[in-house]
Amino acid sequence: MLGAANKILLARLLGPTYWGIYTILLKICNIAEILSLLGTNTVILKLLGTAVGSGDWGRLKGTLTGIFRIIIVSSSAVAFIIYWSGDLIAIRFFHSRELYAVLVWGAVALPLRNCLLITVEAFRGLQDLKTASFLPVLQQVVFLMSLIFLHYNALASIHNALIAFFAGILCPLLAGLMILYHRTAPWPSEKISPAGILRESLPMVVTRGSLLIMSNMDFYVLGLYAEPAEVGIYGVVSTLAATVVFPLNIFNQVIPAMLAHYNAQNDYQRLAYVVRFASTLGTMFSAPIFILLMLFDKHMLNLYFGYHYSSGTGALYFLIAGQLVNSITGSCGYMLQMTGLHKLFMKISLTCGIINLILDFFMVRHFGKEGIAAATAFSLATQNILTMVVVYRKTGIWTMVSPKLLSDIAKQAGKYICY
Repeated sequence: MLGAANKILLARLLGPTYWGIYTILLKICNIAEILSLLGTNTVILKLLGTAVGSGDWGRLKGTLTGIFRIIIVSSSAVAFIIYWSGDLIAIRFFHSRELYAVLVWGAVALPLRNCLLITVEAFRGLQDLKTASFLPVLQQVVFLMSLIFLHYNALASIHNALIAFFAGILCPLLAGLMILYHRTAPWPSEKISPAGILRESLPMVVTRGSLLIMSNMDFYVLGLYAEPAEVGIYGVVSTLAATVVFPLNIFNQVIPAMLAHYNAQNDYQRLAYVVRFASTLGTMFSAPIFILLMLFDKHMLNLYFGYHYSSGTGALYFLIAGQLVNSITGSCGYMLQMTGLHKLFMKISLTCGIINLILDFFMVRHFGKEGIAAATAFSLATQNILTMVVVYRKTGIWTMVSPKLLSDIAKQAGKYICY
């Protein structure tokens, strides 16, 4: 919610053109993030969840140390590549000198962003959900306070917004590293080979990269063919559409480590219950949001972001449909990744990512941002349905909404309201 508030405020402060440049910058940084993390942000949940389940604290600490060493080296290397190739990326591909001027901030922030992400994922793996939630909240609070300061002092510019973004990363990173150090200091440390970690994590790079294509390639392709203002409008619409899957994303902050934990203990009954409960309860909250956005699309855009963004309603319809399917199918991707079937998920993601890329280039030429939205929604829905079917074939567990659980939750809620 704080992140959404920051996007609303920033979109209003910068306007469609500079908001579009800022959005493209973040999407470039997202690609760099995936490449430099080398899949460690996903595998850390599996490795730590398994270590917690077996009580192997020495292996847990050694895994943490090895992962931090890997990402510091890889993040620094990718940050240098961004800085060195900034002219090619910004001017030749996106035809924007303003983007070139701010790319250096992306290079500087990348190692810090990755360290913060791994720190948060470490606490999730340890099932310390309070700290794992506190750090992103602190990040967004610092960012929000900085943006409010810029607004009231009439200092709003893309460069000052990036300084605020940088401050939002640095504060929670320092706090998180201090907490993690004190938590793990008493534990023994087993030496873990980086090669062993990378054997687990590298297949997930392909998976995450394919997911990145599906979730962000629409911005890159639109940026190649349209003005930054169009990218800014599409970015606002995408942000609003993401609220449909927001309830499921809350559960996805919690359940991956639980899935790895129950899988390590061969407790498939609880494994099945957790994943179906998350999709059922998530969809119960997602469906009203979907209906609200369908009925009051333009009003919502005008109210929250401003009248400059109201032309994005057509794209909004496609995106919220894709996100609703995402919510209904549940945490099927995490089920494959946390149960040792991540290579299958990699193949599905890679295939659907290629389909999405082809559709994006075809649709943007004929239908603009609406065509991009339709291609993205189709590819997202296809990937989630395929993944859900594969999960059932391999584990015998459906991840989608359960009518029985839906009825049970409704009855329990009714009793609670009556009392």
